[in-house]
Amino acid sequence: MKGSPSPRVPAEERGGCPRLSRWALLIPVLIFKACITCGCLVILHKQSLKAHKLPETFPEWRCALGTPGSKEGVWTCCPMGWKPFQATCYFLSSDSMSWDESEKNCMGMGSHLVVINTQAEQDFLLNWTKDIFSSRQSYFIGLSAQEVEAQWRWVDQTPYNKTAAFWIPGEPRIPKREKCTALQVHSRTQARQNWNDIPCSTSLNRICEAAAAFI
Repeated sequence: MKGSPSPRVPAEERGGCPRLSRWALLIPVLIFKACITCGCLVILHKQSLKAHKLPETFPEWRCALGTPGSKEGVWTCCPMGWKPFQATCYFLSSDSMSWDESEKNCMGMGSHLVVINTQAEQDFLLNWTKDIFSSRQSYFIGLSAQEVEAQWRWVDQTPYNKTAAFWIPGEPRIPKREKCTALQVHSRTQARQNWNDIPCSTSLNRICEAAAAFI
């Protein structure tokens, strides 16, 4: 009847089942703590990471807690199929292309040809590539010579540091014709000095790198 007071709704009904809400919040917390305790790796999908502004070119990511170089309690994430080292993710191709095509391919994945800044990074790449192939293999890296002879430049504009370069003894020899750089790996040797200048049109495998994501 119009004007008659509406029946009072019990507090539990007005609140929308508060017990269920508490469990809905508690269960994910318990799962997350269990994952940390076990030290497990988790696979996160693009939808769950979108809020952290990660690139959207990869549908899945692999994350680890306590990756060297990351802050305590922070998860370091790389796309599936990429390998983490410190705060960077690396991709090793199984197909071969010219240097220009290799850089375009890396850029299409939101990365660039690898820029090697330290001896630790050089050693990491050497050990990783040696473990994959049983014979000699070459990979393009992001170093090329400009128009002026011997003016080497990294793809991300990092200044070229001659003292932090890892050329094969006697290289580079002909920067005017061999303007691109390859990292040469042989499974039977441990030589750290393994950069070689070659023609950019050569078809080689490649190493791409991108900054890791942190959550």
